[in-house]
Amino acid sequence: MIEGFVLAGGQSRRFGEDKLLYVLGKKRLIEYPVDVLKSFCHRVCVVAKDMEKFAFLDNVELLQDILDKQSALSGLYTAIKNAKGERCLVVAGDMPLLEKNLLKRLVESSEKKLTLFRIGGRLQPMPGVYYKDLLTELEEYLKVSDERFVNFVESMRGKELTEELAREVDPELLSFFNVNTKEDVEFILKNYGGKVF
Repeated sequence: MIEGFVLAGGQSRRFGEDKLLYVLGKKRLIEYPVDVLKSFCHRVCVVAKDMEKFAFLDNVELLQDILDKQSALSGLYTAIKNAKGERCLVVAGDMPLLEKNLLKRLVESSEKKLTLFRIGGRLQPMPGVYYKDLLTELEEYLKVSDERFVNFVESMRGKELTEELAREVDPELLSFFNVNTKEDVEFILKNYGGKVF
């Protein structure tokens, strides 16, 4: 069993409106990752600055960002700080095509202090499994860093899973697709509409 956290603190600058509330197919964008986590995590939490806008989500805990900074790393800090177990699965609210089997493989393969996939030569911060043991280093990093998520995870030298392993359960690597623009929405509807209807 594992706890799942959805980071929902982005500012949607390139999208033109709050992308996490955008209706994609039959659901709001954030409902896709939430529903995948609810299918196998015993506890699901959404981390956000503005919790009220996600009050429509059922059977989910809403957690307010602990830090004043609005960044994915501050969201990660809130997630790890609120995890009740030794580890947690963390995804982004703008990932509508997450594959459950890929997330399960990630969890099953996880080791301290973090476990992530390396795709196309780049370490992917989400989805990822993060351990409580990481909290002190994250706190220190947030005090002095540029707050780039990728820089932080690269510096931690955690366990890396290969792209080949990811493709075994997610051949097109859809689990790593983020929606940032309306063009991304059009791309999903055109190519993967069956997954969102």
